[in-house]
Amino acid sequence: MADVEEVQGQRDVTIERGPSVEEPDQPRTVAVQIPRVSARTITGPANLQNQGAIDWGQHGLLAYGSNYSVVIIDTKNIQTIQCLDKHKSMVNKVLWEKAQTSRSPAIDLVSSDTTGHIIVWDVTSGIPHGVLQEGSKPVLDMQWVSGFDSNDHILAALHPPYSLVIWDTYNKTKLWKKTYTETLVSFRFDPFDASKMAFLCNDCILFIDDFTLTKVPSSNGRKFYVSSPRTNPSASSARGSVSNLSSVGLEEKQRSRDRLRLRRLMKDLVIGETKPKPDDYMTVSECLQLEYHQCLRHHLLLLYAREVLVLDLHINQTVGIIPLEKSGSPLVQIRSARQRDILYCLHESGSVSAKFRRRQLAFVGSPLDAPAGSVSSFDMGSFSADVFMEMGYEQRCQSEVIRHTKGSKVLGMAVNPTCERRIALFLNTGKVVFLELRLANNEIAFPLVPSHSLLQDASNKNNSNKMNVPSRHHTLNELFGPLMSESSAPLPPLRLLVTGLLTSAASLLTVVRMCPPLTTRNWQQYTPLMAGGTASGLIQVFNMATGAVDKELAVHAYPVRGIEWTNLTSFLSYAYPNVMTSSGLVRNEFFLTDTLTGSEWSPIHNLKSLKKKLAYVEEKEQSEPTNIAASAPSGELNRGENAEKQLVAREHFVFSDSDSQLYHFSVEGNIVRDGIKIPPENGVGTVTSIAFKNDQIVQGDVDGLLNIWDLKARTSKNVHTGRGWIKKMRFAPGKGNLKLLILYSDGVDVVDLKKNNERISQLKCPKDMVKVLDIDWAASDKPVLATQDGCLRIMDMTLTTSFSALVDYEFPEPIFCPALLPSKAACVLQLLVSTQFWKDHYSLAFSTDDGFSEGELQAVNEQLSMLDSEQLDYLQNCPLGTAERSLIAARLYGNQSEIDFWTVALYYLQTAELEAKHGKPEMDQAAGGDLLGTGSPTVLDTKRINRYPHLQPLDSCYDILCEPYSYQRLQLERVSLHESKRGDYQHTKKVIEQLILLGEMDRAVQLLLETEFDNPSYYTDAIKACLVATIQSTGAAQSTIKLVATNLIANGNIWEGVQLLCLIGKGLDACRYLISYGLWESAVWLAKSVLPLAEMHEVMRKWCEYLWAGGHKNKAILVTLSMGQFDRTLELLGMQRLHGQAGLLLQACKEFGVFPKSSTSELLANAVKLDFAKHLFSLGSHQAALQLSQQLGPAGEKLCKEFMILASENV
Repeated sequence: MADVEEVQGQRDVTIERGPSVEEPDQPRTVAVQIPRVSARTITGPANLQNQGAIDWGQHGLLAYGSNYSVVIIDTKNIQTIQCLDKHKSMVNKVLWEKAQTSRSPAIDLVSSDTTGHIIVWDVTSGIPHGVLQEGSKPVLDMQWVSGFDSNDHILAALHPPYSLVIWDTYNKTKLWKKTYTETLVSFRFDPFDASKMAFLCNDCILFIDDFTLTKVPSSNGRKFYVSSPRTNPSASSARGSVSNLSSVGLEEKQRSRDRLRLRRLMKDLVIGETKPKPDDYMTVSECLQLEYHQCLRHHLLLLYAREVLVLDLHINQTVGIIPLEKSGSPLVQIRSARQRDILYCLHESGSVSAKFRRRQLAFVGSPLDAPAGSVSSFDMGSFSADVFMEMGYEQRCQSEVIRHTKGSKVLGMAVNPTCERRIALFLNTGKVVFLELRLANNEIAFPLVPSHSLLQDASNKNNSNKMNVPSRHHTLNELFGPLMSESSAPLPPLRLLVTGLLTSAASLLTVVRMCPPLTTRNWQQYTPLMAGGTASGLIQVFNMATGAVDKELAVHAYPVRGIEWTNLTSFLSYAYPNVMTSSGLVRNEFFLTDTLTGSEWSPIHNLKSLKKKLAYVEEKEQSEPTNIAASAPSGELNRGENAEKQLVAREHFVFSDSDSQLYHFSVEGNIVRDGIKIPPENGVGTVTSIAFKNDQIVQGDVDGLLNIWDLKARTSKNVHTGRGWIKKMRFAPGKGNLKLLILYSDGVDVVDLKKNNERISQLKCPKDMVKVLDIDWAASDKPVLATQDGCLRIMDMTLTTSFSALVDYEFPEPIFCPALLPSKAACVLQLLVSTQFWKDHYSLAFSTDDGFSEGELQAVNEQLSMLDSEQLDYLQNCPLGTAERSLIAARLYGNQSEIDFWTVALYYLQTAELEAKHGKPEMDQAAGGDLLGTGSPTVLDTKRINRYPHLQPLDSCYDILCEPYSYQRLQLERVSLHESKRGDYQHTKKVIEQLILLGEMDRAVQLLLETEFDNPSYYTDAIKACLVATIQSTGAAQSTIKLVATNLIANGNIWEGVQLLCLIGKGLDACRYLISYGLWESAVWLAKSVLPLAEMHEVMRKWCEYLWAGGHKNKAILVTLSMGQFDRTLELLGMQRLHGQAGLLLQACKEFGVFPKSSTSELLANAVKLDFAKHLFSLGSHQAALQLSQQLGPAGEKLCKEFMILASENV
């Protein structure tokens, strides 16, 4: 056995075994494939302190904290692939690193615990890169700092009561620490602005707008308190008046009064620095979660148990309330999707609901009380002051409630950030449930007489099947279009379905037992199985090679007390309750269970039948004596001398009595031989455990003494361990292996009897690990510990490590994660999936000529084989060529920056192609012409035209990168929503300002005229209304207005001057003034909303230069791309040394026919191709680099010779 165990680390080995009691005298050579058992942790039920410790990485792997361990899951095949075990206290947060970089090619993860330790992990090796710590207080929250180029490794950690620490996880250094004045609970960064963040406090929300990495923020932030409409005294009157309005109608004066009451109610939803009265506000301590809206700029979500508040931070007011149904389960967690405006809500019952944003709706009166018939579609042209607008969400689907056991609870929810269709739920039972948002068409059963709509859907489906290219539904934005799309296609029916379940060790394991060890007789059928019994009577069978739960059997009704395997597939188990009767007796359960069939047999259930069977067997044996072949873990097998050479089992039975006397019996066949009684040695206390192997009998007593008997030498000796009560002992498997695993009340020892009882390793509890409940061996060098936290830990011989590198594990299925490939192989695969324009045809059948080694090629083919056949077919016949393939490849690797790049590029490549075919319009306004002769269009010319209605626009998450029509429409809808929320004069003033800038002059004049007589600004607003109304019909006094605007700006009244400039069509000048005062965001917003294309591009180009100089180079590239300036984008990519991305973009431009045809452009194209060829060669794809360089003229030929020289040197 020792020879077998020594080669367990290899897949296929050929070993030569010497003669043993189990083999013939002649040695033989056999090739065996032995399951490999590696150090790992099999987790059990989680702790409530693990709540929220779950994160889904962009590469597709899921991580969650279970007690003191971090578990990694392959979500494609739903299998555990790694368990990181170094924390000494409960894990409370986990975060995946955002993306792989050249500086850190490995997949990294950070996890924190309740004692303030933050561990940076290398998941592939299972070894920590380092430990970060700031004091001993727990980590309340962790977030990666986003929005700064090449700083994805910067981590922000929040410690109680009010400390924020910024860490550099690469250098393991602290950048700075900021102490605030409010008690902080959690925080989030603004996904649209890297300088802004929000803290959730005990009684308020704290906003920070000066966050940087280089220095500590100087301010302590701005506080806001959230009020509740349920406690506002005007709420009831508003509701009552709305009810009357919907039934009988009221006079205009009454309607105005009710409208003011309602707006006063909405005003009080967010109050500034001053804390309101206790009766008028809802404490933020009731708030369960704070989350920035991932799809809308300046929007914040506040989660309460019965509702979700949507806050617009531009006006500091609630713009939407998402109530929960009265019978609905309370909310626990919320996640905002980025690709589409969807909110995933986790309920206390374990169900998940998907709430979809409605198109802008208008309510007459209060949205809390309006009847269903009062809801109508919003039309900006017919908007009036009597209409109350609300940002509404409707629930389109909800998953089924998870069937909970007693005491079970959902600890967290994670959403796949790449596809945003898959959801994982983590339960405190240790189970992980996977959900998926799918189209319901395939789930709907057609009735006998189909409806018209169903027939129409079926016909559309048949028409789509006629196309060579199947439609894709892998990501959320591929299921349906954005809300801003003008397509009349309705939202398809959707379902949230359970698609997978990952189990873990159930409850606390009371006893564990390993199956019989590997021998030369069972190696072909051998699987390293371990049975574990629980306090509930459940028995789980674990595959120790893969770490998976192989079987889960409900055998007993009482706590399992012991398990013993009879062979490789069946075991005996017994159980009895904790409560004994007055007579001291208990009800015993004794079962024989077959793991293959799950069938059970209990001799206690039918004693009469058992007696008959035993009597029959006894009679048969007396008439026809036979030899019984059997095997036992501690038995010795002898070869019989009869003609049939049947094996006769010789077993030893050893036990001790209350006086510590040792009794030894031997059983040979069906004959029990007289045993011997060995009196106790001097100093031996009450024996608590016995271990027997070969000729060694070891007894352990309550005082920690080991009494070792050598039966062959007939000697004994005592060894004092100094550890106290010995609870259990187990010998390691393997011939001649006398390593002894000893369990104490406070830890574990490993002793080698061959080395004069030398202690090899030691583990103390709880210093080194939580309390150990039971022990056994999974292999000759792999002790197994069942611990109090419900885990099974397969340790190494040093008892210090319970994890291994990924390459050392065995898995039921290969791991699907292209990011785990070697760095160069991953880059080559991504390029080859994106394009193969240097080849005659596109193919996914790769070879070593493509730049892979034999091992890498096998791993690459393994990854490709796990892709869906539809996805492979789509790649072969991709309708949009290189750009779309590059987008698919970026999604495979989960690189969000590349996903954004190719999403934006794909849209603007299509628009550029249409402009190239149909001609680029000179103006993008509805009413052209310069009515004033000033060289710029007037305010009448600000309306955008949707020139590409058939194209699916970019969604609102891309914000400023959206095309001008969609962006302007988004801003107009938002200002209309702001207008409906007007409460006081300052708010109205902001709305008027936005309306003037957006060219909505009629509505601005109407609001200016609504100023009350007692308002100090009444006269100013009246004059301003006259000016706005007059400027539309006359061109006089242009120079005077411009002079006044310039003076106002110079005196600090920037926005008043900007409004005047926009009134006379000087929007570009207004943007220039804003830029001069550092108001870049406002200048870009104004330019994108109303300026003509050429002037807008001028402002955007200046902004790109500002971004590039400020270190936001990736954003500058995206902005340049959104202007359709592909040549400039190629230059910027080259300056960033993104030669692979530049080469792909150049090829995509040529496929769409949009690359400029000029001598300068040709020189740029050749330079990009040369750099791309060098990039291919550096990745090892020599053949592709040679083929490409040969197509590039003299410079390419020179480069080709250099490649050949370098390739020959490497050979």
